[in-house]
Amino acid sequence: MNFLSTAFLANLFSSGVRQSVPLIFGSTGDAVSEKSGVIGICVEGEMLFGALFAYLAALKTGSLWLGVLAGALSGVLSSLIVACWSVFLKQDQSIIGIMFNIFALGFTNFLNRSVFGTNNAAIRIQTFQPIEIPLLSKIPFFGQVLFSQDILTYLSVLLAAAAFIVMRKTKVGLQISATGDNPKAAQASGVRVYRLRTACYMFCGFFAGLGGASLTLSTVGNFTEGISAGRGFICLAIVILSRWNPLVAVIAAMGFGSVQALQIRLQVAGSSLPYQLFVALPYLITVVVLVLAGHNIKAPEKLGVPYDQESR
Repeated sequence: MNFLSTAFLANLFSSGVRQSVPLIFGSTGDAVSEKSGVIGICVEGEMLFGALFAYLAALKTGSLWLGVLAGALSGVLSSLIVACWSVFLKQDQSIIGIMFNIFALGFTNFLNRSVFGTNNAAIRIQTFQPIEIPLLSKIPFFGQVLFSQDILTYLSVLLAAAAFIVMRKTKVGLQISATGDNPKAAQASGVRVYRLRTACYMFCGFFAGLGGASLTLSTVGNFTEGISAGRGFICLAIVILSRWNPLVAVIAAMGFGSVQALQIRLQVAGSSLPYQLFVALPYLITVVVLVLAGHNIKAPEKLGVPYDQESR
Protein backbone atom coordinates (compact mmCIF):
# COMPACT_ATOMS: atom_id res chain seq x y z
CA MET A 1 0.00 0.00 0.00
CA ASN A 2 1.47 3.30 -1.16
CA PHE A 3 0.65 5.82 1.57
CA LEU A 4 1.82 8.75 -0.54
CA SER A 5 -0.12 8.01 -3.73
CA THR A 6 -2.76 10.50 -4.84
CA ALA A 7 -5.43 7.79 -4.89
CA PHE A 8 -4.66 6.71 -1.31
CA LEU A 9 -4.64 10.28 0.00
CA ALA A 10 -7.88 11.14 -1.80
CA ASN A 11 -9.61 8.07 -0.33
CA LEU A 12 -8.12 8.81 3.11
CA PHE A 13 -9.29 12.41 3.29
CA SER A 14 -12.65 11.58 1.72
CA SER A 15 -13.19 9.04 4.48
CA GLY A 16 -11.87 11.58 6.99
CA VAL A 17 -14.55 14.06 5.95
CA ARG A 18 -17.24 11.40 6.49
CA GLN A 19 -15.75 10.52 9.86
CA SER A 20 -15.80 14.20 10.85
CA VAL A 21 -19.57 14.72 10.43
CA PRO A 22 -20.55 13.70 14.01
CA LEU A 23 -17.70 15.90 15.29
CA ILE A 24 -18.87 18.89 13.22
CA PHE A 25 -22.43 18.59 14.52
CA GLY A 26 -21.33 18.06 18.12
CA SER A 27 -18.71 20.81 18.22
CA THR A 28 -21.03 23.35 16.56
CA GLY A 29 -23.70 22.76 19.17
CA ASP A 30 -21.21 22.78 22.02
CA ALA A 31 -19.60 26.02 20.80
CA VAL A 32 -22.93 27.82 21.03
CA SER A 33 -23.76 26.27 24.41
CA GLU A 34 -20.38 27.16 25.91
CA LYS A 35 -20.55 30.73 24.61
CA SER A 36 -23.70 31.06 26.74
CA GLY A 37 -21.86 29.68 29.79
CA VAL A 38 -23.01 26.04 29.82
CA ILE A 39 -20.42 23.28 29.32
CA GLY A 40 -21.50 20.60 26.85
CA ILE A 41 -19.97 17.60 28.60
CA CYS A 42 -23.20 15.70 27.90
CA VAL A 43 -22.59 15.73 24.13
CA GLU A 44 -21.27 12.17 24.39
CA GLY A 45 -24.47 10.87 25.98
CA GLU A 46 -26.73 12.90 23.70
CA MET A 47 -24.94 11.40 20.69
CA LEU A 48 -25.73 7.94 22.03
CA PHE A 49 -29.42 8.76 22.35
CA GLY A 50 -29.43 10.33 18.90
CA ALA A 51 -27.73 7.30 17.35
CA LEU A 52 -30.10 4.77 18.92
CA PHE A 53 -33.39 6.55 18.29
CA ALA A 54 -32.39 7.55 14.76
CA TYR A 55 -31.64 3.90 14.02
CA LEU A 56 -34.88 2.66 15.58
CA ALA A 57 -37.01 5.25 13.78
CA ALA A 58 -35.38 4.60 10.41
CA LEU A 59 -35.69 0.83 10.88
CA LYS A 60 -39.38 0.98 11.83
CA THR A 61 -40.51 3.60 9.29
CA GLY A 62 -38.12 2.97 6.43
CA SER A 63 -37.40 6.71 6.23
CA LEU A 64 -33.89 7.98 6.87
CA TRP A 65 -35.15 11.55 7.32
CA LEU A 66 -37.61 10.46 10.01
CA GLY A 67 -34.62 8.77 11.62
CA VAL A 68 -32.66 12.03 11.50
CA LEU A 69 -35.61 13.85 13.06
CA ALA A 70 -35.95 11.24 15.81
CA GLY A 71 -32.24 11.47 16.59
CA ALA A 72 -32.33 15.25 16.80
CA LEU A 73 -35.45 15.27 18.99
CA SER A 74 -33.98 12.68 21.36
CA GLY A 75 -30.94 14.93 21.75
CA VAL A 76 -33.17 17.93 22.51
CA LEU A 77 -35.24 16.07 25.11
CA SER A 78 -32.21 14.65 26.88
CA SER A 79 -30.55 18.07 26.90
CA LEU A 80 -33.66 19.62 28.43
CA ILE A 81 -33.32 17.29 31.40
CA VAL A 82 -29.69 18.26 31.86
CA ALA A 83 -30.46 21.98 31.41
CA CYS A 84 -33.01 21.86 34.21
CA TRP A 85 -30.39 20.51 36.60
CA SER A 86 -27.55 22.75 35.40
CA VAL A 87 -29.34 26.05 34.75
CA PHE A 88 -32.42 26.20 36.94
CA LEU A 89 -31.26 24.03 39.86
CA LYS A 90 -27.72 25.45 39.63
CA GLN A 91 -25.96 22.10 40.04
CA ASP A 92 -22.33 21.56 39.07
CA GLN A 93 -22.29 21.19 35.28
CA SER A 94 -19.29 18.87 35.18
CA ILE A 95 -20.78 16.41 37.67
CA ILE A 96 -24.17 16.47 35.95
CA GLY A 97 -22.47 15.88 32.61
CA ILE A 98 -20.46 12.89 33.79
CA MET A 99 -23.48 11.33 35.48
CA PHE A 100 -25.60 11.83 32.37
CA ASN A 101 -23.01 10.20 30.11
CA ILE A 102 -22.83 7.14 32.37
CA PHE A 103 -26.64 6.97 32.43
CA ALA A 104 -26.88 7.35 28.62
CA LEU A 105 -24.39 4.54 28.01
CA GLY A 106 -26.22 2.15 30.32
CA PHE A 107 -29.74 3.14 29.23
CA THR A 108 -29.06 2.91 25.49
CA ASN A 109 -27.43 -0.49 26.00
CA PHE A 110 -30.49 -1.61 27.97
CA LEU A 111 -32.91 -0.40 25.29
CA ASN A 112 -30.86 -1.95 22.51
CA ARG A 113 -30.80 -5.36 24.21
CA SER A 114 -34.48 -5.10 25.13
CA VAL A 115 -35.42 -4.61 21.47
CA PHE A 116 -32.83 -6.75 19.65
CA GLY A 117 -31.35 -9.11 22.22
CA THR A 118 -27.61 -9.49 22.49
CA ASN A 119 -26.78 -9.14 18.79
CA ASN A 120 -28.28 -6.87 16.15
CA ALA A 121 -25.20 -6.69 13.92
CA ALA A 122 -27.09 -8.36 11.06
CA ILE A 123 -29.97 -5.86 11.19
CA ARG A 124 -28.73 -3.10 8.94
CA ILE A 125 -30.49 -0.20 7.26
CA GLN A 126 -29.76 1.60 4.05
CA THR A 127 -27.56 4.62 4.72
CA PHE A 128 -27.43 8.00 3.01
CA GLN A 129 -25.57 7.70 -0.28
CA PRO A 130 -22.99 10.12 -1.71
CA ILE A 131 -24.27 13.00 -3.82
CA GLU A 132 -21.88 14.34 -6.42
CA ILE A 133 -22.16 18.10 -6.85
CA PRO A 134 -22.10 18.90 -10.59
CA LEU A 135 -18.81 20.30 -11.89
CA LEU A 136 -17.28 20.62 -8.40
CA SER A 137 -17.10 16.84 -7.95
CA LYS A 138 -14.96 16.64 -11.11
CA ILE A 139 -12.16 18.76 -9.64
CA PRO A 140 -9.10 16.52 -9.26
CA PHE A 141 -8.55 15.33 -5.67
CA PHE A 142 -10.74 17.98 -3.99
CA GLY A 143 -13.81 16.90 -5.91
CA GLN A 144 -13.65 13.41 -4.40
CA VAL A 145 -12.73 14.67 -0.95
CA LEU A 146 -15.22 17.53 -0.53
CA PHE A 147 -17.91 17.35 -3.17
CA SER A 148 -18.82 13.65 -3.38
CA GLN A 149 -20.26 13.23 0.12
CA ASP A 150 -23.73 12.43 1.47
CA ILE A 151 -26.37 15.01 2.35
CA LEU A 152 -25.63 15.05 6.09
CA THR A 153 -22.03 16.05 5.38
CA TYR A 154 -23.12 19.07 3.40
CA LEU A 155 -25.79 19.87 5.98
CA SER A 156 -23.29 19.81 8.85
CA VAL A 157 -21.04 22.37 7.17
CA LEU A 158 -23.95 24.63 6.18
CA LEU A 159 -25.35 24.59 9.70
CA ALA A 160 -21.93 25.34 11.18
CA ALA A 161 -21.64 28.33 8.81
CA ALA A 162 -25.12 29.48 9.82
CA ALA A 163 -24.20 29.20 13.51
CA PHE A 164 -21.06 31.27 12.87
CA ILE A 165 -23.07 34.03 11.19
CA VAL A 166 -25.64 34.11 14.00
CA MET A 167 -22.95 34.20 16.68
CA ARG A 168 -20.84 36.91 15.02
CA LYS A 169 -23.32 39.05 13.10
CA THR A 170 -26.62 39.18 14.99
CA LYS A 171 -28.07 40.60 18.17
CA VAL A 172 -28.89 37.10 19.38
CA GLY A 173 -25.23 36.13 19.07
CA LEU A 174 -24.22 39.16 21.10
CA GLN A 175 -26.73 38.24 23.81
CA ILE A 176 -25.41 34.67 23.91
CA SER A 177 -21.85 35.89 24.35
CA ALA A 178 -22.98 38.30 27.06
CA THR A 179 -24.65 35.53 29.08
CA GLY A 180 -21.38 33.60 29.01
CA ASP A 181 -19.14 36.51 29.96
CA ASN A 182 -21.28 38.69 32.22
CA PRO A 183 -24.77 37.31 32.88
CA LYS A 184 -25.64 40.04 35.40
CA ALA A 185 -24.97 42.75 32.82
CA ALA A 186 -26.91 40.76 30.24
CA GLN A 187 -29.89 40.49 32.59
CA ALA A 188 -29.71 44.21 33.34
CA SER A 189 -29.99 44.89 29.60
CA GLY A 190 -33.14 42.80 29.35
CA VAL A 191 -31.77 39.35 28.48
CA ARG A 192 -33.52 36.44 30.19
CA VAL A 193 -30.39 34.54 31.14
CA TYR A 194 -32.02 31.29 32.30
CA ARG A 195 -34.18 31.06 29.21
CA LEU A 196 -31.34 31.85 26.81
CA ARG A 197 -28.90 29.43 28.44
CA THR A 198 -31.54 26.68 28.34
CA ALA A 199 -32.26 27.39 24.68
CA CYS A 200 -28.55 27.28 23.83
CA TYR A 201 -28.09 23.98 25.60
CA MET A 202 -31.14 22.53 23.85
CA PHE A 203 -29.54 23.72 20.61
CA CYS A 204 -26.44 21.78 21.64
CA GLY A 205 -28.55 18.69 22.31
CA PHE A 206 -30.24 19.05 18.91
CA PHE A 207 -26.87 19.11 17.15
CA ALA A 208 -25.47 16.27 19.27
CA GLY A 209 -28.55 14.22 18.33
CA LEU A 210 -27.86 14.97 14.66
CA GLY A 211 -24.27 13.85 15.21
CA GLY A 212 -25.48 10.58 16.68
CA ALA A 213 -27.94 10.12 13.82
CA SER A 214 -25.13 10.59 11.31
CA LEU A 215 -23.23 7.71 12.94
CA THR A 216 -26.00 5.18 12.35
CA LEU A 217 -27.61 6.60 9.19
CA SER A 218 -24.49 7.66 7.26
CA THR A 219 -21.52 5.71 8.58
CA VAL A 220 -22.48 2.34 10.09
CA GLY A 221 -26.06 1.40 9.15
CA ASN A 222 -26.87 -0.09 12.54
CA PHE A 223 -26.48 0.63 16.24
CA THR A 224 -23.74 -0.87 18.39
CA GLU A 225 -23.30 -0.32 22.11
CA GLY A 226 -21.13 2.69 22.89
CA ILE A 227 -21.13 3.72 19.24
CA SER A 228 -20.16 7.33 20.05
CA ALA A 229 -16.80 5.97 21.31
CA GLY A 230 -15.62 9.19 22.93
CA ARG A 231 -16.51 11.48 20.03
CA GLY A 232 -18.41 13.77 22.40
CA PHE A 233 -15.22 14.41 24.36
CA ILE A 234 -13.27 15.06 21.16
CA CYS A 235 -15.94 17.67 20.36
CA LEU A 236 -15.07 19.43 23.62
CA ALA A 237 -11.41 19.51 22.59
CA ILE A 238 -12.31 20.81 19.13
CA VAL A 239 -14.35 23.65 20.62
CA ILE A 240 -11.42 24.72 22.80
CA LEU A 241 -8.92 24.53 19.94
CA SER A 242 -11.24 26.46 17.62
CA ARG A 243 -11.76 29.16 20.26
CA TRP A 244 -15.53 28.69 20.10
CA ASN A 245 -15.61 29.48 16.37
CA PRO A 246 -17.92 27.02 14.51
CA LEU A 247 -16.16 27.47 11.16
CA VAL A 248 -12.72 26.78 12.60
CA ALA A 249 -14.28 23.82 14.38
CA VAL A 250 -15.26 22.36 10.99
CA ILE A 251 -11.63 22.38 9.86
CA ALA A 252 -10.44 20.90 13.17
CA ALA A 253 -13.13 18.21 13.03
CA MET A 254 -12.03 17.21 9.54
CA GLY A 255 -8.47 16.91 10.82
CA PHE A 256 -9.52 14.60 13.65
CA GLY A 257 -11.77 12.68 11.25
CA SER A 258 -8.80 12.11 8.95
CA VAL A 259 -6.79 10.71 11.85
CA GLN A 260 -9.68 8.33 12.60
CA ALA A 261 -9.73 7.24 8.95
CA LEU A 262 -5.95 6.76 9.00
CA GLN A 263 -6.01 4.45 12.01
CA ILE A 264 -8.61 2.26 10.28
CA ARG A 265 -6.39 1.98 7.20
CA LEU A 266 -3.34 1.21 9.31
CA GLN A 267 -5.21 -1.70 10.87
CA VAL A 268 -6.31 -2.97 7.46
CA ALA A 269 -2.75 -2.72 6.14
CA GLY A 270 -1.63 -5.20 8.80
CA SER A 271 0.93 -4.66 11.52
CA SER A 272 2.66 -6.54 14.28
CA LEU A 273 1.56 -3.81 16.69
CA PRO A 274 -1.57 -4.43 18.80
CA TYR A 275 -4.70 -3.03 17.11
CA GLN A 276 -5.59 -1.24 20.37
CA LEU A 277 -2.70 1.13 19.67
CA PHE A 278 -4.30 2.23 16.41
CA VAL A 279 -7.70 2.59 18.04
CA ALA A 280 -6.17 4.86 20.68
CA LEU A 281 -4.35 6.97 18.08
CA PRO A 282 -7.07 9.66 17.54
CA TYR A 283 -7.44 10.21 21.28
CA LEU A 284 -3.68 10.32 21.81
CA ILE A 285 -3.37 12.96 19.10
CA THR A 286 -6.25 14.90 20.70
CA VAL A 287 -4.32 15.10 23.96
CA VAL A 288 -1.07 16.06 22.21
CA VAL A 289 -2.76 18.80 20.17
CA LEU A 290 -4.43 20.21 23.29
CA VAL A 291 -1.10 20.32 25.11
CA LEU A 292 0.74 21.97 22.21
CA ALA A 293 -1.96 24.37 20.99
CA GLY A 294 -4.17 24.88 24.02
CA HIS A 295 -2.24 27.75 25.59
CA ASN A 296 -3.48 31.34 25.85
CA ILE A 297 -7.06 30.41 25.01
CA LYS A 298 -9.59 32.64 26.74
CA ALA A 299 -12.84 30.85 27.55
CA PRO A 300 -16.11 32.66 28.27
CA GLU A 301 -15.59 34.20 31.70
CA LYS A 302 -18.56 32.49 33.40
CA LEU A 303 -18.29 29.17 31.59
CA GLY A 304 -19.49 26.41 33.90
CA VAL A 305 -20.51 28.86 36.64
CA PRO A 306 -24.20 28.52 37.64
CA TYR A 307 -25.99 31.86 37.50
CA ASP A 308 -28.06 33.03 40.45
CA GLN A 309 -30.16 35.99 39.42
CA GLU A 310 -31.14 36.65 43.05
CA SER A 311 -27.56 37.12 44.29
CA ARG A 312 -26.03 40.58 44.51
